[in-house]
Amino acid sequence: MATNSAGTRLAMAGNCRINKRASVKTSRGNHRDYGNGVRMKTSDQNRLNMVTTTRSVLAKPDYASLWDDIPAFTDSVDKLDAKITQINQQSQIAENGSGAADAKKLARATLCKSVCEVMGAVQVYAAKNADAELGAKVGYAPSKVVAGKITEVIARCRTIWTAANDNADALTDLGITAAKLTALKKAIDAFDKLKNAPREDQSERSAAGKLLPVAIGEAVAILGDELDGLMPQFQDANPNFYNGYFAARVVVDLRGGHADKAQPGAVADPAAAPLTKKVA
Repeated sequence: MATNSAGTRLAMAGNCRINKRASVKTSRGNHRDYGNGVRMKTSDQNRLNMVTTTRSVLAKPDYASLWDDIPAFTDSVDKLDAKITQINQQSQIAENGSGAADAKKLARATLCKSVCEVMGAVQVYAAKNADAELGAKVGYAPSKVVAGKITEVIARCRTIWTAANDNADALTDLGITAAKLTALKKAIDAFDKLKNAPREDQSERSAAGKLLPVAIGEAVAILGDELDGLMPQFQDANPNFYNGYFAARVVVDLRGGHADKAQPGAVADPAAAPLTKKVA
């Protein structure tokens, strides 16, 4: 079975580090709060910290060279790295979502610039021709035209676009070309598509928050069911590696921001731990 070199695996380990911004934002009781109601239990955060600490031990140059030529060990490390990548991705989604809020803000700004240019020209045209009815259709202040609910903004901007399009020939002398009217229509349509994005974004974040504990549990299982059982071969030959690994495998309770104690079931003395007993 082909395996990667120790150097390659060290690089992979660097890419598999957990995004700390996503996993430690604020603390509320027994949860880590991602915002907008999406939380991670402190117990899951503690287990996640254990997983990444253990992976860091495995990545140390002096230790990686010990296991890199053992196929079963490398397979398990690859599985662990893939799981950490998945946790990273779900953490990002749980904290930031898919960026719907930023996309909505950008689309609103783009629409504002386009509609204000067209609206201003129509206002001038209406005033020059004493067309009060036309003027009323476009009688908005630049600061108000894209303010408020999306549905209201879309209706307002479409009224302005229709008013401009109906007078397109006359508006060319005021600098409003067909291309600018097309750009305004595209900006309106783009903003309209985002009206349900925040709700969909929140659903995606909520789903990611629910998937995180599952993924963390699967990462812990890879350690407990696979790598733990392969470690005894290093106990006498490389005691520093063996002891460092099992020291990292202890789940430390960081409730309240302090390392108080190991959670029930954690094994502080690896030499005393039977092979069938999971550290976490």
